[in-house]
Amino acid sequence: MVLAKIVDRVGDSNPQIFRELKERLTIRNLGIALGAAVVIQVFVLMYFNSQLPVPDLTPVGKSAREIYNRYCEMLPNGYKSYGSYCRLNGAGEFLINWQTWWSDVFIAMSWLLPLGLILGSVYTLVADLVQEEKRGTLNFIRLSPQSARTIFIGKILGVPSLIYLAALAALPLHIVAGYTAGASTLLLASWYVTISCFWFLMSSAAVLYVLLGGVQAIVTVLVVAYPVCLPILAVNAFASAIVNRDSWLDGPTQLSWFGLPIFNNVMLFYAFGIGCCLVASYGVWQALERRYLNPTATAISKPQSYLTNLCLQIWIAGFVVPLIPQSYYSKEGTIVAWAVVDFLALLVSIPMLLPGKQALLDWSRYRRERAAQKSRPFWQRDLFQDLMFKDSSPAMLAIAMNIGMAMLLWLPIGMTAFKTSSTGIRFLAGTCLAASLILIYAAIAHLGLFLKQKKRNVWIIAIVVTTMFLPIVGAFVLSPFHNPSGFAAILLLFSPLAPVGIMQLAGGSILATFAAQLAIFAGLTRQLQRKLQVSGQSQTKELLAHSS
Repeated sequence: MVLAKIVDRVGDSNPQIFRELKERLTIRNLGIALGAAVVIQVFVLMYFNSQLPVPDLTPVGKSAREIYNRYCEMLPNGYKSYGSYCRLNGAGEFLINWQTWWSDVFIAMSWLLPLGLILGSVYTLVADLVQEEKRGTLNFIRLSPQSARTIFIGKILGVPSLIYLAALAALPLHIVAGYTAGASTLLLASWYVTISCFWFLMSSAAVLYVLLGGVQAIVTVLVVAYPVCLPILAVNAFASAIVNRDSWLDGPTQLSWFGLPIFNNVMLFYAFGIGCCLVASYGVWQALERRYLNPTATAISKPQSYLTNLCLQIWIAGFVVPLIPQSYYSKEGTIVAWAVVDFLALLVSIPMLLPGKQALLDWSRYRRERAAQKSRPFWQRDLFQDLMFKDSSPAMLAIAMNIGMAMLLWLPIGMTAFKTSSTGIRFLAGTCLAASLILIYAAIAHLGLFLKQKKRNVWIIAIVVTTMFLPIVGAFVLSPFHNPSGFAAILLLFSPLAPVGIMQLAGGSILATFAAQLAIFAGLTRQLQRKLQVSGQSQTKELLAHSS
């Protein structure tokens, strides 16, 4: 009865939440969720209890036993010249370091809680919204007076409500384990806020994924499982360092963000993570509301892509620029890793900016009519404005602009950060090859819009992915010993593994490959231009025929 009143009260403020909660919060579902939470906690406690040392059979009177166990209280160093000795009490029982035991329980729950919460939320949201799309109810919801924010906040809070209930049921054990292990209230509160912000970001991204045409909830969870683990690993590493009093927090700072020592201060790191999640969530919601109001629109507008890319480059520069004056051995590998992150982010911009086929055809026809009516200098200038800012026009120039912004970051870094000039030149060559590859993939995606097959988006993804990985397969087929050289290394230059090929080739081969990539891009661009001209002509003739 009380639960029904709470649901009704929540429904008054957000009807979508009322709809979702009323469907899911039944006695049977509540029992399953709470039962699952209790079973998981019991399993965790039983597992760590099984790791305790077994009762000692040594006669009473000995003070130690030669055995190692993580949870024993060990004798001081120097007591024996060999072996590890667990301390015993007068009854011959092991003395247990319960703080260490509770610390491990705390870290285990710190993994299970966010993984279950985030992956469970992503799965249920994707599965529910895909079903809504299939039944057509999502289009019906669009006709309601509710805003996109109200509807999708209701979805995010309501659809995975049973998972939230199970997570809440597991919180007491996590809090007790944390306090017993030595965690402060501030550490626990910061941990919860950071994980909550990351959960909200991933849940929002799951909604956007479906609006962009995503399907298959279980595949989605499997794909995002590893990326989700990385932020959780970072958050838990700091929590573990505090409760276990690890010394690495007090070591020299090798990683920072514009000199801010976020990797040596727990609160700074959590605050930085919260800020990143909030900024990213804001961007996701801008795209989500845009796509909800117009399902055929691009995920983000071209001006939004420039602002997003600028923020991304500043974010990456904060990690990379402080590395330049340093000299530790893994600096160059760290810089290359951040360059790969930037490459992947620019790849993601292709589907986010790719216009729909009909919008592209309408723009082509409109541009043709406008060009025929006005003087050449004017429409040329107007064409540039369209390609830069109009979402229905080809996104090639916008993607090239985003690549240019990234190059403004990586070219100076390549000239100053590497120990030898040859390594820096190879890094610059790899940067140029990566830029040309992204443009080639973008041109292929644009040409895929003119395919006549059903599920055109799936075909575009398949073609681009094949273009990315087919050279890799060919290179390793030609190199049975997995050390590509010669033609196999040249093949790698046409794939995301271009840095591997660069290290195996001379400068002349790299330059020739870059010229070949530019020629391929020019050919693809010319083909796209021809298709747009033909489509614009045919649509204009069709409209004139209908009007007459």
